[in-house]
Amino acid sequence: MRKSDPRWRAIQKIKTVGPCYMAASGLDPLTEEQTKQGNHEHIIHLMDFCFKILETLKDFNQYTLGTKFLMKIGFNYGPVTDGIIGQNKVLYDIWGDTVNLSSRMMSTGKEGKIQLPAECLPYLIDHFKLPKRGKVNIKGKGEMITHFCVERKPEGQIKQNLEARSSKNINSPDNVVL
Repeated sequence: MRKSDPRWRAIQKIKTVGPCYMAASGLDPLTEEQTKQGNHEHIIHLMDFCFKILETLKDFNQYTLGTKFLMKIGFNYGPVTDGIIGQNKVLYDIWGDTVNLSSRMMSTGKEGKIQLPAECLPYLIDHFKLPKRGKVNIKGKGEMITHFCVERKPEGQIKQNLEARSSKNINSPDNVVL
């Protein structure tokens, strides 16, 4: 996994806490401005990054005798508050409901899978297969409908979905090829 891949440009590692690796996308001023203008491409790249992490872990396990590392990924999209905390040992961090729900997606997820709330579908459905997991009890939220992101759609299908969306000015995820 190379940081030099241009798709990873907007992705920032925030921190690791125990088994949790937190990364975010869209925090830099350029990507934030693009998002305000309706360009959510960095979210697609973040999901590609999630798949690359799972692939890298699978490769590591295959070539390392006796290891079987497993990972659950929680994914969410939305506003966050960010800042520097600490006086002696400063640390950059992000907070908010978006971060909390992403953490809950991870903790209630399944090993080897990427779980996300239904609210993320409009940003990802053209590019990825997102089968419904169903209702999951989420601490602080109650029952929520969640989905797994299982794979990237074939390029032809992505192109078809994007053309259909732009030609009809479709904003609903109900109008794309699943």
